Amino acid sequence: MIKVSIPSFRQVVVEDERPYTAYKTVITISGRSHSVEKRYSEYHALHKQLKKTIQTPEFPPKRVRNWGSKVLEQRRQGLETYLQSLMEQDILPKSLLLFLQISNLPSRSLSYDSLNDLDGENGVTHQPMLTYEEDPYLTTSTEDGLPDIISEGVKQGLYHDTVEANPH
Repeated sequence: MIKVSIPSFRQVVVEDERPYTAYKTVITISGRSHSVEKRYSEYHALHKQLKKTIQTPEFPPKRVRNWGSKVLEQRRQGLETYLQSLMEQDILPKSLLLFLQISNLPSRSLSYDSLNDLDGENGVTHQPMLTYEEDPYLTTSTEDGLPDIISEGVKQGLYHDTVEANPH
């Protein structure tokens, strides 16, 4: 499951440009977190793009009367609610995942427009390491060279059998 939050914002002043507000977005997947910083205009561009392919939640208004900290806090909360609503979708669009800089997701939890885009042809993320055709400790043969007492002890320890050892 992916959790998103926008815990803070800050004013960014760059030479020869107008100051702007950057919103810190924290993305948490399976206990691991990373963050991205985006301007409101980037969130708005994402919203316009997503509207073409999915039903989107309400987006915070573009126009504001003043730029006080109270208004910016309301916008932060609105963006956070918007992102959290998007994350509840059954299928997460590739553009949203790219926007949040998310990659290498488990195929069962998300759709990446196509699972093939995410991890190859069939969505398998692991390979079997070791398999047995039968449990070697359940065979009655002692051809492996182990005395009966060892085999019986292993059976008893693993399977809680009440097996009597053969007195020889």
